[in-house]
This record gives sequence, structure tokens and C-alpha cells, in this order.
Amino acid sequence: MILGLFTGVLAPGGVERMSRHAAAVLTTFAQKRGVPCTILSLNDPPGNHTVQVAEVSLMLRGFDRQKSWFVLDALAAASRGTLVYIGHPNLAPIGMLMKAMHPSLQYWVTTHGIDVWQPLSFLRSLALRVASRVTATTRYTAEVLVEIQHLSRSRIALIPPALDPGFTLSHAAGAVIVASLPKSPLLLTVARLDASEQYKGMDTVIQVLPQVLTIVPDTRYVIVGEGNDRPRLESLAKAVDVAEHVFFVGHTGHDELVKYYEACDVFVMPSHAEGFGIVFLEAMAFGKPVIGGNHGGTPDVIRDGVTGFLVEYGDIDSLTSRILSLLQNEELRQKMGRTGRQYVEENFSFTRFQHRLVHLLTGGSACAF
Repeated sequence: MILGLFTGVLAPGGVERMSRHAAAVLTTFAQKRGVPCTILSLNDPPGNHTVQVAEVSLMLRGFDRQKSWFVLDALAAASRGTLVYIGHPNLAPIGMLMKAMHPSLQYWVTTHGIDVWQPLSFLRSLALRVASRVTATTRYTAEVLVEIQHLSRSRIALIPPALDPGFTLSHAAGAVIVASLPKSPLLLTVARLDASEQYKGMDTVIQVLPQVLTIVPDTRYVIVGEGNDRPRLESLAKAVDVAEHVFFVGHTGHDELVKYYEACDVFVMPSHAEGFGIVFLEAMAFGKPVIGGNHGGTPDVIRDGVTGFLVEYGDIDSLTSRILSLLQNEELRQKMGRTGRQYVEENFSFTRFQHRLVHLLTGGSACAF
């Protein structure tokens, strides 16, 4: 049996997206080998659920945060398992317990970024070191696993996440919402507006808008997302006198989000702590140049000067310069956009993710980092 243990699969979010993709690959991998595959999800609603990822229909069982039942079911399944794929380091101690009970069992642990950038508890850290293999989404996180979590390089594999299949398919449903914005150069950020994630840098973009507006006076900045940090950002926009140029549109569905990506001229999120930054891929998939922070996992996503620009967090002058260089140069925007779209298609499709993971599952060598 192949067993997949995840914190969540059904909800939106980067970790959940990667978990869905991994669960789909495990399901297909098991089917082709004629062995059962069980997918368990700690935080999803209780009961059995069917999830479609591309051509794969997978089944999972949710536990509604009932940790005891989740662990008991996982341990029961492990008695029939040969490989356990663990989708988050918080669940790694379960794998170590399984291996203590069944020494021949192998377990893998996926890390996503900030979840391993700081020293972990003794138990979680030990569970990572005992794992048969640990995957990282970026070179930066892989290096952190070596330096801070003290893992051997030989046990770390690089597997970046992917866009959902068909993400760029657009529909007319979102056109009305986007049409309500004035026709003008458009900056876009897509992010959770959570007070714990102020590192994403929307406040910095708002702070540079007065300077941008002196050169490109009709610029608009659209922020897609919701959270408890929105009042602070709205107050900041008023304080620097750019409120009429900043549009907070809240949560959107897929169709509406697609339209905002299509409508924007530049995607910007100068974060200093992104584990990866799937939104950069989304924007690039629509042929848009991107500006991100030269920190964390973002340099693995943005090719500086090729698909967009990297800036140091808080560097107002550099961010202003990069935004203006793109807003004032359509040829550069289009060139970077075309290159970015090709880069995403070649490296970050679900098919590419599937090939990478199957390669490792079948004993292939890890990607260098």
C-alpha cells in the first residue's frame, strides 16, 4: 500500500494545492502498479471526498482536525504500507512512529518553506532526519534544511510546485468586475491580507505609489485578497494620499481572478519571506512581468531581468525604478511576459511536477540544488 498523509487537500492555498497534486500522483502511481492507495487529510471535513486533478480522480478521507482519529487510522494503514508520503513537516513524527513499528517502511516528508526556516522541536527535527527522503520546493529551503535542520544533502530532493491544470482558461464571468476599474496602467497583487503576513510587501507598494504617480499619473493598484490586515493597508493608502488609486477587491473566484491577471500590466509582491510564491507563476502564465523580493524562495521563481525583477525588501527607490521601467516600456513588458509564460510552461506544469515526483518514487536521483 501507498499512504499519503496531509494537513489539508480541499481548501485553497499553496500547501493544499501541492498536496492535491501529490495525492493525485500517488493515486496514479499506485493504480499503475496494482496496489491500493490511501489518502488521509487531517484538517478537511470529515468523511470521504472525491477530488479531480487533471485526468485523475482521487479519493481521500478527512478528519476535521480530530488528531487522535487521524493518527490511529494512519497507524492502522501503515501496517499494510510500504511507502508513506507526508505532506507537511508537522506530521513527520507520525512517520517516525510508523517506522519504529514497521522498520521496513519508508516515509517521505514534504517541506514548503517557512515551515522549516526556523529550528523545529526536537521531535519534528528528528523525524525529518530519520525520513527516507525530504523534499523542498526551492533551493533556498533545501539549503536551510542542511544548515538549520541538519539534514544530509543526499536525502533532500528538489520538487517545486505547479500550477493547477487549466488554470489559465478564462471565462467571461469576471469581465464585469474588471470593467468597473478605470482603463489605466494596472499593478496587481494577489495575497492573503493577514496581519501575520505583512512581509508580503503590499504596504511598500502603496508607499511608492506617490512617486510612481508623478511619472505615470493614471496608475492603479489592485489588491486581490482578504484578511485582518486590510484596515491597516486602507489607512496607509489614505495617509499617503493614494486611496483613489488603490482598489481592494477582496476574495475572488477563479474566473474573476483570471480576469485580473489578464487585465494587469505588472504583477508585484516584494515579499521577504515567500516559501515559493505560486502567484508569480500564475501571473507569468498570463504573460505578465513580475516583481518580487530577492529573498526566500522567490529567486527560484523569478529570473531577474528576464521574466521580471527582484528587489530588496524595503528598498523604495529600487521598487519605484523597477515599476516605472515596466510601466513605461511596453516592449519590455511583452518580452518578459513571453519569456515568463514559456518558463512556466516548461518547468511548472502539473505534468512536469508529476514526472519529477514519479522519477523520485521509482528510485531516480534527486534534482541538484
